[in-house]
Amino acid sequence: MIKKILVATDASQASGRAVSFAAQLSVEHEAELLILNVIRDMQLPVELKDAPEFESFNIARDDLMRKIADKILAEAKKTAKECGARHIQTAIGSGDPATSVAGFAKRRRVDLIVVGTRGLSKIKAGSMGSVSRKLLDLTDVNCLVIR
Repeated sequence: MIKKILVATDASQASGRAVSFAAQLSVEHEAELLILNVIRDMQLPVELKDAPEFESFNIARDDLMRKIADKILAEAKKTAKECGARHIQTAIGSGDPATSVAGFAKRRRVDLIVVGTRGLSKIKAGSMGSVSRKLLDLTDVNCLVIR
């Protein structure tokens, strides 16, 4: 039985389709819908991360990224409601998207993870990496990849 569905969104078209699909599944199964946006860590050299002149830059970046994440989640929640979902929670993660989604799913004991894929060719996906592919390797939770 599906009681908790996690959908990850980054505001891409593919994740938009995943949000709609996950919302419809939550209606069919009367399941709770968790919507997650992950803020990627900015890769700075260690020397710069600790430099006093970059402290205000990091604070400003974090504030901006949280505002963007809030906007992405508000739009996803609106979409989910339009699809009929009723029990919706949103959350912001940070770090590597696949790792963050897998950890969140484990902590919240979700039954299904829904993610979109951008449909990159095998060559591009192999050389660039794929969040959905990495997620499948990281989690024991059932995953549904929406194209």
